[in-house]
Amino acid sequence: ITAGAAGIGRVMAEAFINQGCRVHICDIDAGAIESFLQANPDADATLADVSDVAQVDRMFGELADRYDHLDILVNNAGIAGPTAHV
Repeated sequence: ITAGAAGIGRVMAEAFINQGCRVHICDIDAGAIESFLQANPDADATLADVSDVAQVDRMFGELADRYDHLDILVNNAGIAGPTAHV
């Protein structure tokens, strides 16, 4: 789950964990990853910015080293634009 250490990504990751899934997240926030892993010690994580192709390649290399296959990929990362009342 990209951007999986906090917010909606974390909620999705923990929902998968609660269903017995093995979960790997990535996030750009090292502190959020640390907090996530403390609360979910059976999960794995990669510090990565998905807007950087080299970091995405590294993340998939780590996934290939840890797991024999990937069942679900959740592209949760996004960029929020300006927010204001309409």
